[in-house]
Amino acid sequence: MAAADLKEVLQDFFSSYLLEQKQVSPHTLKSYRDTFKLLIEFARKGKGLSKALNPSDLDVPLILDFLKNLEDKNAGRGNSIATRNYRLAAIRSFFKYLSWHYASLERQAKRVRAIPLKKSLSVKPNFLNREELKILFDQVDPGESEGFRDLAILTYLYNTGARSQEVADTRISWLNFAEQIVSLTGKGRKERIVPLWPTTIKALQSYISRHRRRPKLAGQDFLFINQRGGALTRFGVRRIVQKYLKRAKNKCPSLRAKRLSTHSLRHTTAAHLLESGVEINVIKAWLGHEDLSSTSRYLESDVSHKKAALEKFGPPIYVTSSLEPKQTGSTEQILDWLRDL
Repeated sequence: MAAADLKEVLQDFFSSYLLEQKQVSPHTLKSYRDTFKLLIEFARKGKGLSKALNPSDLDVPLILDFLKNLEDKNAGRGNSIATRNYRLAAIRSFFKYLSWHYASLERQAKRVRAIPLKKSLSVKPNFLNREELKILFDQVDPGESEGFRDLAILTYLYNTGARSQEVADTRISWLNFAEQIVSLTGKGRKERIVPLWPTTIKALQSYISRHRRRPKLAGQDFLFINQRGGALTRFGVRRIVQKYLKRAKNKCPSLRAKRLSTHSLRHTTAAHLLESGVEINVIKAWLGHEDLSSTSRYLESDVSHKKAALEKFGPPIYVTSSLEPKQTGSTEQILDWLRDL
């Protein structure tokens, strides 16, 4: 079993485990595929393994060298710690699968799965304040069909806090205009209901009825359509947002100091919901976060909420009173003060 061809084992891993059993999203599948393309390329070129690879060739030293190469800014890919950890998670998942199906690889799989994830510094999410957001929207010209589509995308992104992939995946049939809601499918194929403003409803209805390009048959139900009549991809969504962010930075000095992306609009939604007094668990459900810790980082990025909590929290009266200036002086001095009045 240990001599099984790596290609065949990977095919089983992707088809029977990832697709059939775990039913991972296309985005996750692509991320796993890219990980193993890079790993196999590294094994063949970097380590001189030109023969057909076996799973046993992917030992701990090779994988450690691969992870090091990912982060190497000079000789490697210069990836972040987060990307390195994503790649390792995919490799761990593969070796978990191997341990179930290949008894001879159990010990190797255990060692690979013991490779630790790296801790990275928590980066505060960048988001736009309300004035910066207005400047971003001002860069769109809704007088043209493409401009109106872009305005609808920005409005939809801000209203829903959706990821770029979720925006690209949105179907018209997922929109319930009467109830003013949309059903989004997020990571892990999990669905969530998000409310829509009347303004968003109006923008989407106008886009669909007057500005939406004629889609090809395969893209009939997709909400946002590209110039070729196909469904807009997540990369297309990102290009659109980046175009207007670049224009907004030229108009607004405070935006130039921020590292912004399409995901920054998602951060903006979360931050503005928090500013509006929305409870953190509601924001978690709104954004489709699996873990509350993902949502809680927005609390860290806005000290005003901590200050507001501090005012409700204290200080204790006995401390306040102890800091008050002590009343000193003779009766005569007090009377002198009264005379001065």
